[in-house]
Amino acid sequence: MKSLLLASLLITSHLVLANPLLGSWEFVEGKYAVEQGYVTAKAPELTSVKLITATHFNYITQKNGQFHYAGGGQYTLKNQQFVETFTYGNIESLLGKTMAFDYKIEGDLWHHSLTENGKLVEAEVWRKID
Repeated sequence: MKSLLLASLLITSHLVLANPLLGSWEFVEGKYAVEQGYVTAKAPELTSVKLITATHFNYITQKNGQFHYAGGGQYTLKNQQFVETFTYGNIESLLGKTMAFDYKIEGDLWHHSLTENGKLVEAEVWRKID
């Protein structure tokens, strides 16, 4: 029984160390491509909390204190990319879509960016809250 517990702890600790994104994150700021160029958003006008488990992500976002959008699904980490597949949410254009975000962790900040066809689509910064 002790060896089973020890093996379980070793596996769990490896997963936590291997995945720095596990936990809860709050939105800090973002930059998003639109037809006319880019728009930016910052807290507290836009607030969002993103939860990352070992296999899933989800988030809920408010704009000026009102519900704006929510979504989530499964993800994997591969070659410094956070690859997410939206499986639920209120933005129909994202449902079923898989996107590969480049990411880096700097202290308690998670920077991620999405580039498609050589063009920046989205860049966000999130702060770890647990």
